[in-house]
This record gives sequence, structure tokens and C-alpha cells, in this order.
Amino acid sequence: MFKIIILAYLIGQDPMNTQKTFVLDNNFKTMEECKQKLLLRTRDNNTLNVLYDFVVANNFKYDWLSARCKNNDTGEEFIIEPTYPKGKPEEL
Repeated sequence: MFKIIILAYLIGQDPMNTQKTFVLDNNFKTMEECKQKLLLRTRDNNTLNVLYDFVVANNFKYDWLSARCKNNDTGEEFIIEPTYPKGKPEEL
């Protein structure tokens, strides 16, 4: 089974000291199903749905450092990282 895993940190805090791993409840049978969910964009602002929902669900306290689809049994994974059009934040 594949799961979506998000590595995040508390906004405005040191990412090394506040990073936390969140495992979403979704279980996918294939990597392709997991990637489709992870990469889905339906909002007008072109954000990734899973990550937008994650930030909102955590009351905008966490921002993500990476997100991945991973199968713990096989070790297979697909990783995405945010892009920073205005440059990477200083704390990162």
C-alpha cells in the first residue's frame, strides 16, 4: 500500500527543531493512484489540493518541506518539494 507522507515545520520557527512527519490516512493500491492524488490541482490559484488541505487543517501553523508517495514494504517513493518564486525563505 502507498501512503502520502508530508514533512512539515512550524511557520516562523526553526525547521530543524520543529519538523514533523504527517502520514495521511489514504491508502493507495498503486504508485500511480497515489501520485494522481498528490499532484491534483483544482483550485483557481493552482495549488496542490492535498497540500492546501493539509495547511488549512493545521490552522496555517505548518508549512510543508516535502511530500511523498511511499510504499513502506517496497521502499518505492515519489517525492515533491515546494518551489519558491520569490526565493527560498531565510529560515529554510
